[in-house]
Amino acid sequence: MVGRDGGINMAGVMGREEPQWTSPKMAAAASSPVLTLSRLSLPQAAPALLQFATCGFHTTSITYKYPNWKMIKEVKHRKAVKEFAFERLNINALRKNKIIPPAIQEIADKEIDALPRKSSISQLHKRCMLTSRPRGLVARWRLSRIVWRHEADYNKLSGVQRAMW
Repeated sequence: MVGRDGGINMAGVMGREEPQWTSPKMAAAASSPVLTLSRLSLPQAAPALLQFATCGFHTTSITYKYPNWKMIKEVKHRKAVKEFAFERLNINALRKNKIIPPAIQEIADKEIDALPRKSSISQLHKRCMLTSRPRGLVARWRLSRIVWRHEADYNKLSGVQRAMW
């Protein structure tokens, strides 16, 4: 099988020790020291060719910190809320002030509409920090009720005691 982008010609590779390279660039890279991955020998330059294309949430370097892509979206929304909070607060004060003329209030309305929608705090949907569960959140600890109960059972939350009567 010949790759369109100048990949490896797999025809007859099983019996050979080295693959046949279909492009001159890869053939030149094959002269470098060889790295062995499973059954196929690849040159040192080949791991760069095996990397996944960066496409959004799933291949960024921050995915290991959060349970899933929805949590990454929430973190981005929180950053946007924090970035535009001061500006949004000032414009909303102008919009809701009854003393200011209506013409200025209309200008403030247009300025609020120009801000990103995700920078509004009412657009945030809080999630559990450990599991990214969207429902049943204990707000003080930012944990879902299930995780909160588990942590409380093992005395890992300060200020929480089991009910005794």
